[in-house]
Amino acid sequence: MIEQMEEQASLQLAASTGMRASACISSSLKGGVVEVRTRRLKGGKQVFGYSFCSVRLERSVLLQLLCPEAACPHCKRTQAQWRAFRGQVAPVPPQTRESFQFRHLVEEVTIEVAERTYFARPAAFQCLSPCPVNAHPPMVIRKTGWDVFANGRYLAGGLTTNADTGMSEPLFATVAAVRTWINKQSI
Repeated sequence: MIEQMEEQASLQLAASTGMRASACISSSLKGGVVEVRTRRLKGGKQVFGYSFCSVRLERSVLLQLLCPEAACPHCKRTQAQWRAFRGQVAPVPPQTRESFQFRHLVEEVTIEVAERTYFARPAAFQCLSPCPVNAHPPMVIRKTGWDVFANGRYLAGGLTTNADTGMSEPLFATVAAVRTWINKQSI
């Protein structure tokens, strides 16, 4: 999104005359206004400026604020600092680090199809994930997914390679994905 706004601002700047011309593109996103400004310096060099909700930011910070990857620690930290800056911090009760060792016994989901019983159990995976907005290089992120069992045997789950990014991700990110897979196997 930011790249498209930069391109539009560059086109506007190219169409304007004068040594110190400028252009601004704005768009609404996540409840605020994103602005990308560009201006031409004395030597003809073009520079960009960015703001979100009328607050000037560096490009990398803006990208982290707009990042849709909920598991990314960089983006979570930046978004928490943004909420604190805006006075939107809600008290968070201290959480104990959850263990996946016994979680499957509590959160197991039973799925019955064609008189056969399947069990979807939560699992945690370490995935090398690219940043969707290129705010940082790919990093290992802990993601959750589901594994499928029947008759006490493992059937499917684990990680798969995303065809678009070439990176690993859980095969079943939701129980709905498990149900879809089971229905395809039953046909």
